[in-house]
Amino acid sequence: MFIVSLQKQSNSILISKNRGKITWVKREELFKEARKRFVDAEIVLDVGCGIRPQNFVKPKVQICFEPFRQYVDFLQEKVNGKSDRIYVIFQGNWDDAVKKLAPKSVDTVMLIDVVEHLKKADGRRLLKATEKITRRQIIIFTPLGFVPQEHPDGKDAWGLGGGAWQKHLSGWDPKKDFDRDWEIVGCKQFHFKNNRGETLDKPWGAFFAIKTFDSSLSRDKIFSLFTYTSDLSGRLTKKLKYFARIILDKGHLFYFVGKVLKKNKL
Repeated sequence: MFIVSLQKQSNSILISKNRGKITWVKREELFKEARKRFVDAEIVLDVGCGIRPQNFVKPKVQICFEPFRQYVDFLQEKVNGKSDRIYVIFQGNWDDAVKKLAPKSVDTVMLIDVVEHLKKADGRRLLKATEKITRRQIIIFTPLGFVPQEHPDGKDAWGLGGGAWQKHLSGWDPKKDFDRDWEIVGCKQFHFKNNRGETLDKPWGAFFAIKTFDSSLSRDKIFSLFTYTSDLSGRLTKKLKYFARIILDKGHLFYFVGKVLKKNKL
């Protein structure tokens, strides 16, 4: 008889008790309510952060992927001398990030004002790819529905030359675009001015979409594997005189149970 005591990690099992729930709040409550759903993270991937790296979660390491060179240069100057975390800045887009980072290599992926800058099909494809590199959470912040935005003169809201990168190509809906694995926290009247600072006739909404994965296996947990056999008389004896330690480090298992089984001819 072979008995294994091993808890498996599965990103298909969600720990968020509020999955599939949509919560609408007032503008001044939106960030506070969303933060309640964010889990701690040691490594955060901050995609398309522009000149403002995310500050919702305080990690030990924050990896920034930003495609526009002028923003990258600005970011490097902005974070120079910062001591609350380690910043690693790459010039690259979302597609580059999911291709270059290893599976389960980051705790949380932040997509703050990003998905609306892609066509819907591209956004969905990249969200699926993002799940492969994420251990704990994917956090999206985006306008509620399609909000037109472009800068014909090439200048962005900060007076830099990133206007072309600020154009909106899609609008996202909490019910239509996110299944029950996501929790939504939104505000129906959030943006009162457009990208040029002009007051809107009717406010635009915004929302967070949060997908939380099973984090029951933390990187510092050690699990023991015990193997037993029973003899013909039914007496249970321990076959292995040692325990196999399974260590989860950065999301990867560095111990192969198969080797144990082969060694002990089980």
